[in-house]
Amino acid sequence: MKKLIIWGIPAVALIGLVIWRFSQVAETKSQGGKQRGSGTVAEVQVAPATSRMIVSTMQAVADIESPQKFEVSPKSAGRIDYLTAREGDVVTAGEVLLKIDPSDLTGAMLQQQASLAESQARLAQAKLTQNANSVGIRSQIQLQHATLSSNQANLKLAQQNYAAEVEAAQAMVTNAESGVADMQAALGKEQANLKNLQVTYDRTLNLFKQNFIASQDVDNAKTAVAVEQGAVAVAQAQLNGAKATLKNQEDNLAIAKRKGLADIAAAQATVKEAEATLKAAQANKAQRPAYQENLNALGSEVSSQAAQLQQAKSRLTDLTIISPIAGTVTARKSDPGDQATPGSPVLEVQYLDWLYVNATLPVDFATSIQAGQTATITIDGLPGRVYRGPIININPAADPLSRQFGIKVRLDNQDHLVRPGMYGQITIVTSQVYAKVVVPRAAIATAADGSTTVTVVGSDNVAHVHKVTQGVSDAQGIQITSGVNPGDQVVVLSYATLRDGAKVKTTLAPTKPTTSTPPTPNAVPTNPPPASPPNGKPTVMPSPPEASTTTLPPVGKQPTPPTVTIRASKVRQ
Repeated sequence: MKKLIIWGIPAVALIGLVIWRFSQVAETKSQGGKQRGSGTVAEVQVAPATSRMIVSTMQAVADIESPQKFEVSPKSAGRIDYLTAREGDVVTAGEVLLKIDPSDLTGAMLQQQASLAESQARLAQAKLTQNANSVGIRSQIQLQHATLSSNQANLKLAQQNYAAEVEAAQAMVTNAESGVADMQAALGKEQANLKNLQVTYDRTLNLFKQNFIASQDVDNAKTAVAVEQGAVAVAQAQLNGAKATLKNQEDNLAIAKRKGLADIAAAQATVKEAEATLKAAQANKAQRPAYQENLNALGSEVSSQAAQLQQAKSRLTDLTIISPIAGTVTARKSDPGDQATPGSPVLEVQYLDWLYVNATLPVDFATSIQAGQTATITIDGLPGRVYRGPIININPAADPLSRQFGIKVRLDNQDHLVRPGMYGQITIVTSQVYAKVVVPRAAIATAADGSTTVTVVGSDNVAHVHKVTQGVSDAQGIQITSGVNPGDQVVVLSYATLRDGAKVKTTLAPTKPTTSTPPTPNAVPTNPPPASPPNGKPTVMPSPPEASTTTLPPVGKQPTPPTVTIRASKVRQ
């Protein structure tokens, strides 16, 4: 039974609409026949062809949000001690909004202070003990460093003395060797001279025996040999003396080397002894890392306790929450005495002096929308109010799935009538074209072959059907580029089919209020009338795809019957 009622009501309504439609068609045909038979004048409504700006707009659903939103939530759990702000209250930046009971955190902070003081005392005592030990170790090490330095200086001096003495002794040996060489050369020379004189003597003696020379010559040669023999003896004696001197200098060099090496060895022994003593003193420093590690551990403990104390103070400070923005309380979710927890908002504060109007637009309009352009906004919850604001942000990236991009419009809201979370509609002018001839949409009749005509009524009340060429359009009218002149009276409504040359009786069609968005300074006409735009350079904006609009029926056709909405309700059995 329930299903029968639900399906029966729409069926009855549909049948009624069909019967009504047939009756209207029959009545129209009857009136047309009477007109043709009796020659009566048809009554029509006309409207003038005007010159005006054709404004192309696009519309999108928009939502409202605040540019600044602050949710008041504590960082630490606790009982709410102070909370006075309620929905609608205006708060200022820095105003205290919420206080949490500090009892638990105050006790924790005092306990942390005591722990820090105890750790600092232990660190101070350890530093005093380490300092006493460190002073003794440093003194011993410094003394041994001084002894080692002195012994190293003595070693260096011994090495220098050794080198100097050996060098001097070596020089004396070298001189003695030069003397021996000189004496050997002199002896060799005298021996050569003696040999020559001996040969001369033998030749002279042989000549004397042959009575070739006098005896005096033999005596002279013999005397020369004797003298030269004496010279050879002297040279030999000098060579022996030089060799003795060389032997003496070589002995002195050996003595100098032995003495110098002995002094160096003794100095090296003292250095090694000093190094061993210093190493023993430095071995006492092995205790210092242990002391230092203990100090480091105590210092780390002090730092940790200080950090924990600072955290406790910070948590205590965080129990008082202030508003970072000037705004209005838009939600209150707790009361004094309630338990507040981190992450659960207690209050919500939003900035309302101006708001964001967010909308998404098809990418087809990307080149028609510019930052700074004015948009018109209507709010669903505020009928009859129209707002305007500039586009302040355009998302440079589009959603690849929906092929839409987002924009933000700034909406001044000093009276706070518009609220975040509302929805509305945003209208943006995408192009403006100055049309010399514009007729209402109802004046256009479209034939089966797609051609369009407009019926013009002359001053003699005779209807003339003109073929026309259409241009751009908006919700109120269509541009006519040929076939109609400005000021012509065009038929917008007739309940009878009009023929070319038919006599008519005209009445002026009632004018409708303009619903298109008026031109804005941010939208520049593509073919403006003679007037320069502010920047002197007209900008051509591409027309978006024409939106579907509801128009009056063409001339000669019956009006569409009113829409009947039938709501099916549950029927109680």
